[in-house]
Formats: sequence, C-alpha cells, structure tokens
Amino acid sequence: MLNFKMKWKVKMNDNMNDLLKRLEHQIQSHKLWQQNDALYVACSGGVDSVVLVHLLISLGFKPIILHCNYHLRDEESNRDEAFVRSMGAQLNLEVNVKSFDTKKSMQDMGKGVQEVTRMLRYEWFEEMLNAHNLPNAFLITAHHRDDQVEGLMMNFFRGTGIAGLKGMIMKREKIIRPLLDFSREEILHYAEQHQISWVDDSSNAESKYTRNLFRNELIPHISKVYPSFQDNLIQNARRFSEIELIYRKELDRLKSKLLKPSLDGWKIPVNLIRNIIPLDTVLFEIFTSFGFSAGQAVEIKKLFDAETGRFFISSTHRVLKNRDWLLIEPISSSNQQLILIHEKDTEITFDTHTITQSRGSERDFNQNKMHAFIHAKELQYPLILRKWKTGDYFYPLGMKKKKKLSKFMTDIKLSRIEKENQWVIESNKKIIWVVGQRMDDRFKITDQSMSVVVFKLL
Repeated sequence: MLNFKMKWKVKMNDNMNDLLKRLEHQIQSHKLWQQNDALYVACSGGVDSVVLVHLLISLGFKPIILHCNYHLRDEESNRDEAFVRSMGAQLNLEVNVKSFDTKKSMQDMGKGVQEVTRMLRYEWFEEMLNAHNLPNAFLITAHHRDDQVEGLMMNFFRGTGIAGLKGMIMKREKIIRPLLDFSREEILHYAEQHQISWVDDSSNAESKYTRNLFRNELIPHISKVYPSFQDNLIQNARRFSEIELIYRKELDRLKSKLLKPSLDGWKIPVNLIRNIIPLDTVLFEIFTSFGFSAGQAVEIKKLFDAETGRFFISSTHRVLKNRDWLLIEPISSSNQQLILIHEKDTEITFDTHTITQSRGSERDFNQNKMHAFIHAKELQYPLILRKWKTGDYFYPLGMKKKKKLSKFMTDIKLSRIEKENQWVIESNKKIIWVVGQRMDDRFKITDQSMSVVVFKLL
C-alpha cells in the first residue's frame, strides 16, 4: 500500500481567496442549488474532487461523498478508497463506497473500460440520489475547464455533431458541474496554497486511454502552435450552444415533414428524403436518435435504391427498406432480446445456452435438431438471434411450403414454456434456423455448396 499524508487546513474565518469567491458567485448567479439541498459529491481522491470537497465545506455546505472502487489498479485502487474514507472521517462527512467487478462487467457488456466505468458509476449515482426520496438532491462533479476542452476535442473527432460541440452544461437536471469555468492550474494552485493532500491515479500518466492521449500529448502540442486555442475552443462551445437553438428549430421542422407514424414505429418516404438538403446532416440527426452510429446514418442512403427487405440495425432499432418507404421499427416492440451474430463470431451465448459458428467444408445432409448446416452464399450478415414472435414463418427442412412457426411448434408438441423460450436465427428477415428444432429448407446445403456455415447448439 502506498503511503500518503493527510493535510487539511480549512480556515473558515479567513478571507476567502479569489477562487472561492468566484465559486460562491457561480452558485448564486446560476442558482445551482440552495443551502439546504442534499449534495452528493463524486470523489475519486484526485486533486479535482478533493479540492471540490474543500471548497464546499469552506462555503458552509456538508456534502455526502460517493467513491467508486473499480478494482482495476490492484493496491492503488484500495489506497484511493482508504484515502477517501480517511478524509471523510477527518471532516466528519458521510462516505459511501461502491465496489465494482469492472472486468466482468466489461466482458458482459462487450465494451471498453472507459465506457463501462462511466455506465457503472452513473447508475450507482442515480441509485444514491433516489435512495432517500429527497426532493432536492444533486450530484456534484469536479469537471473543470480542461475537462471541457478535452471533451470538446474528443467529440469533434468522434463525429457527435453540433450537440457534442457545445460541451458540458454546468447544470443539467440532477447533475451539477460548478468548476467548469476553473482551470486545472487554478485547482492545483488552490490545493498547494491550502496544503491539501490528494492521491494520484498512475494511469493518468499513460496515454493508452483516449482522454489521456488528448490531455498528455495532443493538447500540449497544439498549445505550442496556438497558445490561446483552449480559450477559443471554450468560446466556440458557447456560440455553438446558441447556434444549436436555431439548428434544432429547423431540424424539428424537417423531422415533422419526413417522419410519419406507423403501426410499429415510424416511416419515411424515400422520394421525399432523398431530395432533402443537407441530406447527410438530416440523416445523422434522425438516425442517431434511434441508436445508429454516425457511420451507419450516412450508409442508410444506400437503402434509397436497395431492394425491399434490405436493412440496417442499431442496438435499439431497425431501419428497413419496404418499397417506397424506410420503416424504423423498435427492436423491443415485442419485448424480445435480440443478439447480432457477425460473420467472425465463433461463439454466441444466450439465456443458458451457447451456439457455435464455424465455416468450412463439413456437411451433414441428415436432419439434426442440434446442428444446422447452412449454404454460406445465402447468408447476409449480421444475422439476428432472437425469440420467435407472432407471425413468424419458415420453410421447414424437407418442405416446399411455408409454415407458421406457431403451428410448427404445436405439431412437434412443444409445451407452453418451451414455446415461450424458443429462439430463431434470421438472415435478411428470413428465419434460417428454429434453434434446436429445424432449419429452413431455403438455406440447406447441396452437393454443389462450396462453403458451409455450421451452427451447433451446445
């Protein structure tokens, strides 16, 4: 365990320095919170959040400290927790700590460390804000001016659109960032001036994480060429915030013109949207709101001239070409779980089952409920693994006529519970395999099949 010294000098009777006065002015002028509101401070133990706690106490507030231990840095993670607990005890503040099995969560979600840790902490923060049913409870974070600059640059390169270029907002619903107008240099100076101790996260010095790369390498280099670029970026963000008001008004007008309600979601007339100017921007704004990536939003143009049945899929919606319309349907409309199967996936886990996918010359012409030998040329990825729904049909292997899946399951005498838990794999809206029961005759292999995809239910 690393050692640290705890120094904390809060002189309530001293004249408040400039930073403290500015913060008090921020709270009052922006009406961030009232004296009796419940304040929960996200505190990592780093200089930013520790100084924030110091400032709040100096202004007469008594915040509740929230600390996340992600257990990603071995003893250093435990050191940070010990520091925050010790600081809270010395200041007579309530400290709440949440431990996460972050590596397992990353495996379960299939996402990177930064995205997962953010999701975990904000989910817990929301739980804490709602735990005591307090009408005026707020989460206070230590995001500062340098964080704003880093975020704006990352959003620009990520292609988040105008919404990402206006930066973080000082107060948004229950989250308040009172230090957004303060630089990291000012915060460090304040800590040194008041002899405040903190703990450093050693991973901040590594540039393997995106934000650290911007902080440690890109921004210092740009500052050498354009010394005032950070001030300019902040000013641009404020202008973009005002520009967005005009932008949103026109966008809402176009959306009302293009988006027509349908039975299962929304529909857009192809002949109308293809002539919209600027097309790429409108596609981005419409389809990213349905969970599609910026890249997918632009690619959706290909559906204009595609044949009926072609589609793109996001984590929440599917956009399908149907004659002269683009149909936008929520995936969750039938409360079903949906899993994408990509061509390179070799193992797919769902419920308590696993399906393996392999490609080669292996073939079996006999019916085998646990295996499906598929003519690879007929598949369009990504495939969709989902539970069956009313209206599903397929062509059972050996039959030339289609059959409703509900009738098929009745014929093979599945129980009600077995029917409720039946999964299917589909390609381009066609069921290729009723998992563990029967594959579709249209996708069967022949003597001429050069490439075979084999699915096995384990």
